[in-house]
Amino acid sequence: MRVNTQVKPGFFWKTGRKYIALSEVSRHLQVTANVVTDAVSLGDLQIERVSGCKVVEFEELLRFIDLMEGRK
Repeated sequence: MRVNTQVKPGFFWKTGRKYIALSEVSRHLQVTANVVTDAVSLGDLQIERVSGCKVVEFEELLRFIDLMEGRK
């Protein structure tokens, strides 16, 4: 019997790492999309492509949150 753990929409696992869709980042961080766009263009937030979808590794997202906290 296979046990499936529920994953929130926009999140998924690949090769043992958790990812979040780039389109969901601003909603989960409760910031505007401009903040996320600026972070990607400045290189503060690294994105990857998985099956044509732009995603952010969850560990990268946590690093970005720490970076944002440090700038306050």
